[in-house]
Amino acid sequence: MIPHQIIYQIGYISCWYRSDHDADQDFRSKLNDLLGRASVVVPLGRARSGIFLLVKQVVTEARRKVIMCPYTIPDVINMVRFGGGEPVFVDFRPNSTNVDLGHLRSLVDEQTACVLVTHYHVPQADTKAIADFCRSKGVKFFDDCAISLGASIEGQPIGTVSDASVFSFSGFKILNFFWGGAIAMPPGAIATAIEAEVGTWPRLSFRQYQYQAKRVLTYRLLTSRLVFPLLFPLRRRNIASGKIVDIPPLSRVETASLDDTIISRPALAALGEWRRKFSVVAEIVAHRRSIAAVYDRHFRKISVSPETAEERRAEAGFVNYPIIVGRDMRDKVYRALIASNYDVALSLYPNVHEMEGFTDLPGRTGHVSELVRSIITLPTHTRVTPAYAERLSQFLLTLIPSQ
Repeated sequence: MIPHQIIYQIGYISCWYRSDHDADQDFRSKLNDLLGRASVVVPLGRARSGIFLLVKQVVTEARRKVIMCPYTIPDVINMVRFGGGEPVFVDFRPNSTNVDLGHLRSLVDEQTACVLVTHYHVPQADTKAIADFCRSKGVKFFDDCAISLGASIEGQPIGTVSDASVFSFSGFKILNFFWGGAIAMPPGAIATAIEAEVGTWPRLSFRQYQYQAKRVLTYRLLTSRLVFPLLFPLRRRNIASGKIVDIPPLSRVETASLDDTIISRPALAALGEWRRKFSVVAEIVAHRRSIAAVYDRHFRKISVSPETAEERRAEAGFVNYPIIVGRDMRDKVYRALIASNYDVALSLYPNVHEMEGFTDLPGRTGHVSELVRSIITLPTHTRVTPAYAERLSQFLLTLIPSQ
């Protein structure tokens, strides 16, 4: 039994003894090396504050609209609002996480401050076209690379093709800690202003991390090789007897205000943890691609974002491998997989546009709404072997033979 998601190694206690004052600059240098260009890197205590900072820099009285993807966590929308922006949702193409470029173009007007797109298991197929369009309209283009570290877009490392990129290094990421992230951007007025503001923020303390550290450690223990096989039967029974919900419980709204954790820099312990893990990024991404290649042999036609060109998929990070089984089949397929000891997931995110507090926001999200109710997500992390992926695939083919 292999869990659908894992926590990569974290030095929960040792990191606090290994921390040093060189960690900040070393981290910035290593992220620059990974990105392959001289970017201004600003480490953050919590990744979501990067959205707040970028929106805050570009909104004006005349330009407040932020065109953005609704397939995300609710706090991303909150950060846009905290920054003074007015979210407007852009839809995806059918059965895809690729933005509907035509819809996006129709939303941009003289009141638009910026466009913020999110990269998923594969990067946005029209990233370069979106960047060119935004430039022609005098609109800033930002991208959310929270789950895409190590991917590329047309040969350029993700995080180097927009006006600024936000990365997340929290518990489930490759470079991970309890919270944290960074903004990477070219030198300029936005970078200067953000560096100056973040430079005044205090560093997160050990005490401030404690609640999240307990959650991360608990998840790691529950999905460990020893404990997970013992607990999975309980999960299996709960799913067999209970109702399957469309919106994952972890998608709840977490931040009601700009609390102290949002406007803080990461602890030196966090920076030290990230610094020492850069060497594993390429290895983990290569593993994910190899597992995705196994699934591709069977499910390429029903994979999410099937229109993405092969050369673009070859550059993807494949944090997971979502497939379309259809709204009518999803629950049946999901229950059957769990009942046969294959721990898979449903949709990674909700359609935030459907959640309380966000339904009145402008935009169109019909394709996203259908997507979140049609997905089964297959795992690609490093505990998934090619043999396991093949066994899972063969069993799944018995459930959806007509694909």
